[in-house]
Amino acid sequence: MKVLVIPSWYPPDGGSFFREQSEAIAQQGVKIDVLSLRIKGIKDIFKNPLLIKKRNILKNKEDNLNVFRAVFFKYPLTEKYNIKPWSKKLLRIFERYVKKEGYPDVIHIHSCLWAGYAASMIAKKYNIPYVLTEHRSRFVENNVFAQKKVKPFHVECVKKSLKDASKIILVSEKLKKTLLNIEPEIGNRTIVIPNFIDTGFFKPNDIELPKRPFVFFSLGNLVYTKGMDILIKAFAILKQNYKQDVLLKIGGGGNELSKLKKLTAKYGLMQDIDFKGSLTRQQVVDEMNNSHAFVLATRFEAFGVVLIEAMSCGLPVVCTKSGGPENIINPENGYIVPVNAPTELAIAMQSMIENYSNFDKEKIRDDVIEKYGQDNVANRVISVYKELV
Repeated sequence: MKVLVIPSWYPPDGGSFFREQSEAIAQQGVKIDVLSLRIKGIKDIFKNPLLIKKRNILKNKEDNLNVFRAVFFKYPLTEKYNIKPWSKKLLRIFERYVKKEGYPDVIHIHSCLWAGYAASMIAKKYNIPYVLTEHRSRFVENNVFAQKKVKPFHVECVKKSLKDASKIILVSEKLKKTLLNIEPEIGNRTIVIPNFIDTGFFKPNDIELPKRPFVFFSLGNLVYTKGMDILIKAFAILKQNYKQDVLLKIGGGGNELSKLKKLTAKYGLMQDIDFKGSLTRQQVVDEMNNSHAFVLATRFEAFGVVLIEAMSCGLPVVCTKSGGPENIINPENGYIVPVNAPTELAIAMQSMIENYSNFDKEKIRDDVIEKYGQDNVANRVISVYKELV
């Protein structure tokens, strides 16, 4: 069986999970190729003139995958006016790919925007079934912060992507209702398969930490949607009301760093909150293993990979009811609180400190391996391919 993966974005522009899932499936004996159409602006040409040569498809061997790359230069307008031209170019490079490599049995699309739109064009012209996996947090149901991300012009693209897909994989149940509202007839073609992690990499180091100070770790892009401002406010309440010997470490970079540091200074917490900056994967594991618990104040989340990474290291978690985390967190692995509620978050963090010894680190990790282990999830995706073939 030969599968062609077409992601809406791909490393080095994010999308590391798309690559990791493709590699995991290839390790199970499925032939996987990746077709990536990278989006660049006119300014990028001046910075790197060699991009002009990359407009046409180039084949690269990347680990276990053959990756076919090309570049699309977007119009200097809004996203709305680039979806169809990008999709038409992807159709053209797909046709060039087929001439050299032959037809795939199945196409696997990652995200409606924009690869799903292109896949519907390919499917109609060549009658090749495609699986669509949706990851985007903006489709989380009943979340006002997420809903603002779905623009009217997105709906046409999403509707077409869903309508023509042979099978639709969602990474959490919370994505289903919003997508059903856009395209009501997808119910019998939809299946929930969670994201996976490498539990062999994200694992405890068996070093026992001192009980005090109690260390919380948080990780995410420092942007509004991740709610780091709410976390800092909650941490200030925790320190003021409970007088705990506690530290907060925040990993990640982003455009709100300066704002968050000012907020930290406002509450007099510069000695208690440590901004770690952007971290490598190994540094993330090290920080997790040097922390007692993980906390995430995100405003909306399609799934929550970082939560299961922390849990794979044996950490209990505190998170918000932001979409995907509701399917992950239970009384045996942590606490979950409303979005945008610093007082409730502070109370949950205090409960974590007081009840920390009640959480079984080994059980938390074993549950992650069972539900989100790489091989288990990869084989579930392969079963979808086989059904279509």
